Amino acid sequence: YKKAPWAHVCLVGSLFLLAACHTASTVDVSAVPAKSGPVTLILEPCVDRTGTKDRNLAAEASEALRNALGDTKEFVVTKEGSYRLSCDVTDFREGSAFARWILPGLGQTAGKVAVMVTDAKTGATQTTIIGEARVSGGGLYTIGADTYIIQTAVDEVVEKLRAWAHGDIKTEPAPS
Repeated sequence: YKKAPWAHVCLVGSLFLLAACHTASTVDVSAVPAKSGPVTLILEPCVDRTGTKDRNLAAEASEALRNALGDTKEFVVTKEGSYRLSCDVTDFREGSAFARWILPGLGQTAGKVAVMVTDAKTGATQTTIIGEARVSGGGLYTIGADTYIIQTAVDEVVEKLRAWAHGDIKTEPAPS
């Protein structure tokens, strides 16, 4: 029994197309919002803490956050909201699809966005959420991962914010 030569081509070709975008998040909740309608948010511009020079990650994250929140029924972004949302881009690595193809884990593309929601009147922190996204392996399909990695991290944050708005994330008691 001989394997068809095209089987090897398909196997090698599929290795080029493999990709894995993984997300994770960390959530710390001090209080959940009142249950009366959508949560009104004052959205502050994001701040880029990465030192990235060739891209405006702060603007990318701000736009991604504004759009993602606008697509939900749980939030209304306004100039006079009950809560203030601040945002930081805390990690960004462009990575390399070629390096990932050669050795998964090498050339990783990564993005991390942290948000903090505070009460607009008292300044009390309501929740902090860190969303992470990374592409660690894959080949041709992962070319351009750096163009969507911040959006993916923001989407992870917004998913957790939606759970917070519904009260699906429990508050943690203050340490004694």
